[in-house]
Amino acid sequence: MAESTELMVSNQSLGSDNDNYGNGNEQQKSGIMAVLGNIDVLRQVILVLALAICVAIAVFIMMWAQEPTYRPLAKMETEQLVATLDYLDANQIDYKVEGNTVYLQEQDFDAIKLQMTRAGLNYSGQSDPSQMLMQDPGFGVSQRLERERLQHTREQQLARTLEEMRAVASARVLLAIPPHNVFARREKKPSATVLLTLRGSNSLDEEEIASVVDMIASAVPELEPSQVTVTDQNGRLLNSGSQSALSARSSREYQLERKREDEYMNKIDRILVPILGYDNYTAQVDLAMDFTQSERTQRNYNPDMPAIRSEMTVENRSVGDTMAGIPGALSNQPPLDANIPEQATATNAQTATPTSVHNEATRNYELDSSVSYTRQQSGVIKRLSVSVAVDYANATNAEGEAQLTPRSAEELANIRRLLEGGLGFDINRGDTIEVVTVPFAAVPDLAGAEPAVWEEPWFWRAMRLLAGGVDPDRGETDAT
Repeated sequence: MAESTELMVSNQSLGSDNDNYGNGNEQQKSGIMAVLGNIDVLRQVILVLALAICVAIAVFIMMWAQEPTYRPLAKMETEQLVATLDYLDANQIDYKVEGNTVYLQEQDFDAIKLQMTRAGLNYSGQSDPSQMLMQDPGFGVSQRLERERLQHTREQQLARTLEEMRAVASARVLLAIPPHNVFARREKKPSATVLLTLRGSNSLDEEEIASVVDMIASAVPELEPSQVTVTDQNGRLLNSGSQSALSARSSREYQLERKREDEYMNKIDRILVPILGYDNYTAQVDLAMDFTQSERTQRNYNPDMPAIRSEMTVENRSVGDTMAGIPGALSNQPPLDANIPEQATATNAQTATPTSVHNEATRNYELDSSVSYTRQQSGVIKRLSVSVAVDYANATNAEGEAQLTPRSAEELANIRRLLEGGLGFDINRGDTIEVVTVPFAAVPDLAGAEPAVWEEPWFWRAMRLLAGGVDPDRGETDAT
């Protein structure tokens, strides 16, 4: 009985232990399920956040694709920055400014920069190397450095003076002044170089170039105008300081001929454009000029109007025996053989009457004279040759179709007479004017072929939009 009672108690205890173990398993199982449930919610949150991030990235890419790309132009000084911003605002150009740097849209960068260069706004943003010369060297300044500073100051003053000209945007002057040497037999002459940056498409005429040369030469002691070189920003030589006198003269003569030819071409255009219209004629002028210089001095006398300028007259006259000598002295010469009678008669004494006459006359006559000094003009037109080709006229035939017909001889003669009167035709000079009618060739289509699709600017913008629409995280979301 006792054993059975213990067994029952032990069984009951085992049963209670089993119940407790079962309850523990159920509680543990419910905790795992809760954890699993929590893990699913977290995953869902993560997926939602990932999706939101992907949408934000897609929106950002689309906005970035639509936003234009800017490219830095240059880092400028304050004055240059103000002038550049005024130009951009005046032309309504989109830009951004960060500090002293201007940014332009990349697609229009080259075109805007070309426009600014033509307007004279060409800034490289580089520092001026002359600032090293003006820095404070510290203790003591050498004589050479002080001389270079004075020369640099003069260069800056001359540059600022040239910039006052309306057509000059900026100027740079370089002076080469050799040191003075009292022991040199022949001293070197100073020279100057001027670089002009013109505004837009402006150009300097001969008078303005001469004024630039004279201002530089008059501001530097012992600087001759022939030693000044002037160049523009395009590299065109406006005035040469290294060419010889003959080369410079030839260059001026060539420029004068081209200028006169342009004047004649403008006259031809003013005569023929109202008559024939544009693109209905073509003309060419060949001009030969004589630049020979000759001088002549001539003195002319008028023999019909003489006048005594000076007169000198000397006359000596003596009558009687002029033989005389010292009384009692004999002659140094021996007597000549002569038949002298021993007794002279009175008749012989009366017939011997010696005389002496001496006359001198000097007369200077002044004739009426005139002196003429003649210097022939240089740059005279030697010969003028003009060739004009006139296109066929548009007409309709009997069937009403358009066709080209040559100009009549009367019409060509009228055009020739107009040109002779307008151009100053001179047959004695050997001028020639030729007017002919010929059919002109068809003008080719200068418009280039249409660019390919991928060369269009909108193509790459569309590709960027398509690239922004593809979500790279969408595939990973579907895989999870």
